[in-house]
Amino acid sequence: MFVLGRYSIAIFSTAVVIWVRSLLNPWLNERCPFSLFYMSVLLTAWVAGSGPALLAIALGTLAAARFFIPPETSFWIEGVPELVQLVIYVIVNCIAVLLFNRVERQRRLAEERATENVRLGEDLQQADQRKDDFLALLAHELRNPLAPIHSGMALLEKNEDAPEVVRSVRKIVERHTRHLVRITDDLLEVSRFRRGHLEIVMQRIDLREPIRDAIEMIAGAYESKSQLFQSLIPETPVWVNGDHVRLTQLAANLLGNASKYTPESGRIRLVVESHDGTAMVAITDNGIGFSDHHAARIFEPFVQIDESRIREYEGLGVGLTISKRLVELHQGSLSGRSRGPGLGSCFTVTIPLLVQAVVESTDPTRLCDQLQQDVGSRAAPVAEALPKSLPEAASVSPCKLLVVDDNLDASKLLHDLFDCEGYEVQVAHDGMEAIDMAVKFRPTVIVMDIGLPGMDGYEVAKQMRRTSLLSNCKLIALTGWGSEQDRELAALAGFNLHLVKPTGFQALLHHVQTMQVEAGQTVESTV
Repeated sequence: MFVLGRYSIAIFSTAVVIWVRSLLNPWLNERCPFSLFYMSVLLTAWVAGSGPALLAIALGTLAAARFFIPPETSFWIEGVPELVQLVIYVIVNCIAVLLFNRVERQRRLAEERATENVRLGEDLQQADQRKDDFLALLAHELRNPLAPIHSGMALLEKNEDAPEVVRSVRKIVERHTRHLVRITDDLLEVSRFRRGHLEIVMQRIDLREPIRDAIEMIAGAYESKSQLFQSLIPETPVWVNGDHVRLTQLAANLLGNASKYTPESGRIRLVVESHDGTAMVAITDNGIGFSDHHAARIFEPFVQIDESRIREYEGLGVGLTISKRLVELHQGSLSGRSRGPGLGSCFTVTIPLLVQAVVESTDPTRLCDQLQQDVGSRAAPVAEALPKSLPEAASVSPCKLLVVDDNLDASKLLHDLFDCEGYEVQVAHDGMEAIDMAVKFRPTVIVMDIGLPGMDGYEVAKQMRRTSLLSNCKLIALTGWGSEQDRELAALAGFNLHLVKPTGFQALLHHVQTMQVEAGQTVESTV
């Protein structure tokens, strides 16, 4: 219909020119028979394009020959002047059509380039935003283990001769150092993948062996969260061509992911099957699941399902990226499916069998659905330098202090450090517990993390400010989130001070004392 509409413009413009030329015929007679038809061709070329313009040239030629060049009842042109005018008419209009066509192509090309530039600009903005988000996430993940390490060192300085304290701090430092090493290893692994420098040693192995090794590695995570883990592994070998170490890493990544995103007392199941020359490993859980929006990006690096400030699930979001690349290096595939948020997920690995076995065919999609049904039945930045000195002749004595942090090690260390300074300290590990404890304990100062489970620190601070018993309490945000937006959110929520982890204990102590002075907690002794 659109093409017919374009060509109808040629017919309509030619008809209009014939009518106008007929009106002028008493004055023009046989002179300039083609003059007005130039306008119909140019108009058609401008509005409808080159194809309809060529039709307008042909129609104009026939109309001039039939109506305005003698003999008027014939399409034959006998006179030399008329033939010359015809040739000029055709040549000039063809050149005009070519020029219009060229201009139109350039216009379309310019539009395409403009559209492409807009798309590239949007892609660059998104890439820049992803980079900023990743750097903020990386800074947060690095600061979290650094904070208890830093506090542990301060506690050791005060208790060098206390063996129990030394042993406790040593375990904390060792645990969080391992966490830092794991973050570094993940970053290096992604970098090696992108550069193509990762080497694997392929050999004939029984797929059950690396899977059992991975189950053993992750067993502690299931026990700590009281999760029910089931595995269905065939009794006969599942021979594949693969790297034992990398396949163990692959299975451990997927099992660890399932445990991390599944609540306490949740259920996780692993099934190994073979069909049509392919080994299949399906890991299903009844955890938080994911939406279709996340399904399209879940294997991209540094993408996480948990994008909130609560940050219940630590990590850089590279586990699935590494897993997918490991599967591809084994000539296989990795897919993830979920019926929606809160409905669990199923990740399926397929790897070619080394020796094809004749077994009952199983559809991976159907198996995932079946397994899911079975399993699913949950202010301003502060540097290390000390703040402004306390007012002269005004010093502070230890007061009531509430520490709120879901990191058990960090909160214990802060409790012990402030306890050594004579403070009466209570500890809470989530938002609701912090509010209840603050109302009962009535602290002068609260040192609170932002990334708390269930209710983030911003919401906790807002609720505390709305409680009359806590309206005069001084709130200090001690968090791994340190951007300008984070500081603004802290101020809006009611925090008096925003500190970025890791903050040295002496600096934190001085800030707490400053808050006490502002709250009117002055006494005679000097710290």
